[in-house]
Amino acid sequence: DFKMSVGEFVEMLLCQDKYYNTVLPRLPMVTKRQVEERLAPLVQARKRMQANKQILEVFRDSSGIRIECNIHGEWLHGSLIELDEDPPNRPKIRARLDDGSEEYVHLGKVIIADRNVRTDRRGGRGYGRSRSRSKHDWSREKGKSDKELIDEMRSREREKAVCSSGKDYARKPVGYKAACALPREQGAASSRMMEEETFVPMTRARSRRSPTPERENFGNKRMSAEHQARMQQLFEKYGNQKAAEASGSRHDDLERTEVMRLG
Repeated sequence: DFKMSVGEFVEMLLCQDKYYNTVLPRLPMVTKRQVEERLAPLVQARKRMQANKQILEVFRDSSGIRIECNIHGEWLHGSLIELDEDPPNRPKIRARLDDGSEEYVHLGKVIIADRNVRTDRRGGRGYGRSRSRSKHDWSREKGKSDKELIDEMRSREREKAVCSSGKDYARKPVGYKAACALPREQGAASSRMMEEETFVPMTRARSRRSPTPERENFGNKRMSAEHQARMQQLFEKYGNQKAAEASGSRHDDLERTEVMRLG
């Protein structure tokens, strides 16, 4: 089974443009160059850490042995003061450099420069043993410089860019509210349930109860009685007045003397 640590997984994500079919966001060029400077030496440092963990007895019991430490890409001579195993998965050593300063250095950036200390399988001072199957003794060898490793990584990136036919770019990440509004694939039952829970009709038809025959007849009778009373009032008000005016005009016509004018 293939196993990968969390650090190796993060390193893979930072070095690649895709995670399977998912396009990862691009890093700015300045940030990308800084990340490459940090990632390039990690492969050698990881191998050296594994080799030095096999001979932790040497670092525990051999205080004062000569060592070399990689600090900011440069190998500096010094002597071992003590081993710091807190936390256990990332041990460090406290070293006194030749200029008198003291530094805490990651165990993957330390090699043993003292030739009197044995680090092979036969043992030696400190009962150190190196169980690494590699032909390189990473507890003693510096390997390639950081500059060479960075140049190799960048050359691989250039070759990958030349060989590829095109480059995919990741979309700009959307905000939280915009992401909630994106359509999602749902089944028929889920869509129907969401529609029933969230749908609000704009207008609601008011249901009216049909009146009973007795109530309907009572209403018609009441309306007809009120209508007849109103019509009676109008008739008495306007009908009698028009009748009086008509009779008055006829009486005036009978009593008025007819006058005929000539010339």
